[in-house]
Amino acid sequence: MSKTYAAFYLPQEVPDPEQPDEKESQSLFKTLAGAWKNYSSSDNKIDEDDLKDMARNMNIQGGTFFAQKYAAGALSKIINGEPVTNQTMLDSLFNMYAPALNAGLAQTGFNSIVEMKNAVQTGNNINVPNFIQGFSNGLSAIQEISIEKPSKYGEEIPIDVLTKCEFQYEVMTSNNKSDNNTTTSITKPVANPPEFVIIKISGNIKNRNSELWSVNDFTEKINQIIKKNVYITFRAGKTIYENCILNSFNPSIINIYNLGFDAQLKYLYEDNLYFQSANNGFRIITPQRQDLKNDLAEEVNLGIRGANTNLEQ
Repeated sequence: MSKTYAAFYLPQEVPDPEQPDEKESQSLFKTLAGAWKNYSSSDNKIDEDDLKDMARNMNIQGGTFFAQKYAAGALSKIINGEPVTNQTMLDSLFNMYAPALNAGLAQTGFNSIVEMKNAVQTGNNINVPNFIQGFSNGLSAIQEISIEKPSKYGEEIPIDVLTKCEFQYEVMTSNNKSDNNTTTSITKPVANPPEFVIIKISGNIKNRNSELWSVNDFTEKINQIIKKNVYITFRAGKTIYENCILNSFNPSIINIYNLGFDAQLKYLYEDNLYFQSANNGFRIITPQRQDLKNDLAEEVNLGIRGANTNLEQ
C-alpha cells in the first residue's frame, strides 16, 4: 500500500477460478491411481483424494490433454521404479510442469531440476512417496498463487492531497400529498439521531505517468462505481469509513500531472456509531456491524493539508 494521506478503495471483481475438465481429470487420476495401486511400500503417504486433487491441478496447469497423458505416463513409471526413457514423456512432465516441480523441489530431495531429471531418466535415487507428494504440493502452491485474492478493501486509488473534508448529518423526510396535489415534507423530530452522514471532500490525485489515458482510466472506474451503486471504502489519515456510497464525483484536469476533484459520499448512521481501534492506530468506522480485521498494516504519512481541511484524527 502506498503511503498516502487519503484514498478510495474500490471493490475488485475477482474472476472465477479456472475449473478442470472432469472427464480429462478422471482419466489422469485413473492412470496415477493404477500405478500407485502397485506401489506397496510401507511409507505410502498418498491417498486417493490427494491423487484426485493432483490430477485436477495437472489438468488446469498443463497444455493439451494429449501432453498431460504423457506426463501422467512418466509419473506412472516413476511410481513403478522404472526409468523414463521416452523423450516425449520426459519433456511433457518437465516442460509443462517445471514451476510445480521447482516449487516442490525441496520435498523431493533433489538440489535442482537438472538433478531430478537425470534421476528420472535413470530411475535411480528416487524416493517415490516424497517425489509424488512434492510434485502434488508444488501443483497446489502454483494453483494457490494463480488465484487472485483481493485485499479486504480492494483496489486503492490514492489521494495525494486532501484539501477539504466536511461532514453533514441528515435525516430522512417523508412526503405527503394533500388533496390539492401539493407535496408537504415532514421532518423527523430533532431528538432522533441522523440517519445518513454526507462526506464532502475535495482533493488532488497525481498523474505520475503524465498520460491522459491514465486519468481517463481512473475517472471511468469511478463512474462505474457510481452507476453500480456499490459500497466503497474511504480513508482519511488513519480514519477508515467503510460501506460508503459514492454519490457524485466531479474531476477537473488542473494540468497534465494533476487531477483535482470534488466528491460526495454517503453512509448510514446508527444510533451508536460503531468503530474499531486497530493496534496500528487506524480507526475503522462502519455503519454495518461485522467482524472486522484491519488489513492496512503500513503507516501512512499525514501529508499536506489545506487550510480548509477539517478532519477527525
